[in-house]
Amino acid sequence: MKRILVTGGAGFVGSHLVDELVMLGHNVTVVDDLSNGTLQNISLVRDRICFVQCDVSKPLLMQGDYDVIFHLACFPRSQSFVNPRRDVEVNVIGMVNVLELARKDDAKVIFSSNSGIYDTSKIPINERTLDNPKTPYDLDKLQAENYLRLYNKTYGVKYVVFRFATVYGPRQRVSQEWKPVIMEFITKLKNREPPTIYWDGEQTRDFIFVKDIVRALVLAVDVKEAENETMILGSGKETSINELYCTVSRLMNAYIKPKRGPMQLGDIRRMLYDCRKAQRILGWHPEVTLKQGITEILNQT
Repeated sequence: MKRILVTGGAGFVGSHLVDELVMLGHNVTVVDDLSNGTLQNISLVRDRICFVQCDVSKPLLMQGDYDVIFHLACFPRSQSFVNPRRDVEVNVIGMVNVLELARKDDAKVIFSSNSGIYDTSKIPINERTLDNPKTPYDLDKLQAENYLRLYNKTYGVKYVVFRFATVYGPRQRVSQEWKPVIMEFITKLKNREPPTIYWDGEQTRDFIFVKDIVRALVLAVDVKEAENETMILGSGKETSINELYCTVSRLMNAYIKPKRGPMQLGDIRRMLYDCRKAQRILGWHPEVTLKQGITEILNQT
């Protein structure tokens, strides 16, 4: 049993991770300001964890003597052009606060970063691909990674960086600020409303199911070879937004002609990731197909 802190633990990915950590018998503390997460997400384990409502952009005055800190708390990519100052506060200063706590406790930091940092002009993308941030969010995630490396060299703080592809799954929330495409399609079709497909819909994504992400995160706790490494987590499959919409509508048996919108600021044309490094180091590979993942969402909503 390890003492584990999860920032953003009431959010989409974080809550699935917390469920798994509790099931494995770890002593878990969740930090979340509930700006994107909800207590409902952690309701199944609420009596078996410690929950602290606080903002990671403020100093983390925790007394848990943690072995591992999973840092998932972030400001949404979709809002980073709207409020770049807040993006820096949460995504950069938040990392500094996590690292100061990790330094005090001699804890390993496992960081959920973003694959959008990479130059996406050539695919497939692997860890040797050059960085080319396209939004304040991507830039600030990269800066957070740089702080990890600096604290490792200066203070010996151990870390693992995971750059996620497009994660989806149950508990993913649609809001005015955050509109993940799969859940947006499902929500609109359930309400018999036409969803909007931006650009021409031929832009592609590499969709990875949340439970596949969680398996890799948990593996990183004990795999020594993962320390101080950066790894991509994706499905290794490329799916266009138009193709995605056809898949969702078929599975829901509810096709409505979508509206069309302009290209969004910071959008990426193609996304396809080579995840062999994570497979080699962690023995990890994605197990859930896109159809299986969407079906699981539909069964739980």
